[in-house]
Order: sequence, then C-alpha cells, then structure tokens
Amino acid sequence: VLRSFFFVVLVFVLRNQRQEEMKYSLTKIKKRSGKPLTPIEKSVCDAIFDIEVRSKELKPELQVLHITGVKEFNVYQKKKVIVISVPLDQLSAYHKIQAKLVRLLEKKFSGKDVIILGNRRARKKPTSRLAKRPRGRTIQAVQEALLNDVVFPVEIASKSTRVSLNGNKNIKVGLDPREKASYEGKLPTFAIVYKKITGQRVRFNFV
Repeated sequence: VLRSFFFVVLVFVLRNQRQEEMKYSLTKIKKRSGKPLTPIEKSVCDAIFDIEVRSKELKPELQVLHITGVKEFNVYQKKKVIVISVPLDQLSAYHKIQAKLVRLLEKKFSGKDVIILGNRRARKKPTSRLAKRPRGRTIQAVQEALLNDVVFPVEIASKSTRVSLNGNKNIKVGLDPREKASYEGKLPTFAIVYKKITGQRVRFNFV
C-alpha cells in the first residue's frame, strides 16, 4: 500500500512538473496577431525550452530570447523546412548561437531543415512628399536583408539579376565556397524559403 501511495505521488509530481514546463515553454513565443499557436509553433517552443534547460552553453542566451512565429514548408518529397521568425532587435543575439541552436533543433526535428529569419516588414511608399520611409523598410532593402537571413551563417559572395523579355527576374546568388561541404545540401531549402517569403525565384550555388 505504501509503495502504491508513493507511486501515485510521484506520478502527480511529474505530471505537475510537465504542465509547468509546458506553460513556461509557451512564453518562448510572442505573436503580434494574438492568434492561437499552431501545432508546429508549440512543438518548436517545447524544443527551444528543452534546449535551454539542457544546454549550459545556450541557456544564458535563450533565457532572454523569444520567437514571433513558425512556418513549415515542403522543400521536396519527404523533405520539409521549419522557418522560425524572431524579433529584429534580437536577431544579432540569435546569430551568435545560431549554428549550434539550429543543429540541435534539426536533431529534434529529424529530417527537417531549420531556418531563422528576422521579423522584417516593408513599409509602403508614403503618398505625401513630406513623409519619409526609412531606407531599411523599402521592399528592396527588406528582400536583400531576408536573403542574408536565409543563408546565414553562409556569406553571399556574388549576386546577379537578369530580366527576361517577359519581365521575369532571374536571380543568381553565389555563396562562399568555403561553406560548400556543410551547406550544399541546403541549397534547395534556401531557394524554397526565399520564394515563399518574397515570391522571388533565386538560384543558389557556390562560386
């Protein structure tokens, strides 16, 4: 009887502990829209929280960081990518730990790539001549910044844009060849993510 009692108490304690962990993990995301979290957003929050708890190296940084949203796209058959949006003012802090954080997340989401993007938004051109739009909020500036986000930590070595007779843009981006061994398998992922968020087709290669 005593053994059964202790077993029940243990189950109760563990269940409460898990519920508290789940509540705390959901504080890792702050959505502007106020909409309920999607299943993939909940899964990513749980994964980040678990990494925060288990990794002594990443814990100090992750404790003060959060995300703003998560999307999941198909790259090709049986291959998906998880795109995590983070506050723009926290992006540099994410970049410091991104290589290891992405590696750990990709282990948790086996078979899926993980991309981290700054939550960037373009601002419409003002109708008034007196109003000014920040240079970093133009559509072109935002798309350029997102391009760097998508391939980070790989550096862009070259970029060329050609416009065909039908008006379509053909963009080619050359990446740092020193990263070819580590990131060549992600080139299709880079292309799909960039097209999904900007509508532009880009062909990536290593120069």
